[in-house]
Amino acid sequence: MKTKEIARGGLLAAAAVALLYVGGTVTYIGPAACLVAGVASAVPLLRRARLKTAVTLYLAVSILSALLVPRKIVVAAYVLFCGLYPIVKFCIECYAPRRTQTSMKLAYFNIALVIAAALAVLVFLPQFAITGFVRIVAVWVAADITFIIYDVALSRLIAMLRRSLPPD
Repeated sequence: MKTKEIARGGLLAAAAVALLYVGGTVTYIGPAACLVAGVASAVPLLRRARLKTAVTLYLAVSILSALLVPRKIVVAAYVLFCGLYPIVKFCIECYAPRRTQTSMKLAYFNIALVIAAALAVLVFLPQFAITGFVRIVAVWVAADITFIIYDVALSRLIAMLRRSLPPD
């Protein structure tokens, strides 16, 4: 890694941890702060596909936020989905055939959703258990539709960042 790349990664990690900290202290902006902090792991992948830097950034933010952020559910959301998804999205879009990309992204999201639901029911919010098959299916379908909208929005944001960020 070059010095410039390490410095940029450190600044991105600091910004992401700060966003997660604010999201962990101010209740209502937690999800938005988590989503915005997740974009930081996509920045090293914009121009020169620095997968090693993106993974290192994700790990650093995950560890630091686990130590510093007061609400651990925000950290869990970042670790399970928001921070890791831009990296997974990059790998799927680079290496998977075009016709299977959407199904692979949905498979990743549904696995992350199962893990998040298990954590929510068993660890964080035991009283949050959803009962009834119809309710579970409705929440699941709504989550999948929301994920597809998020994926399209993230793709457009990445395209905009590629155009507007200065070259290395």
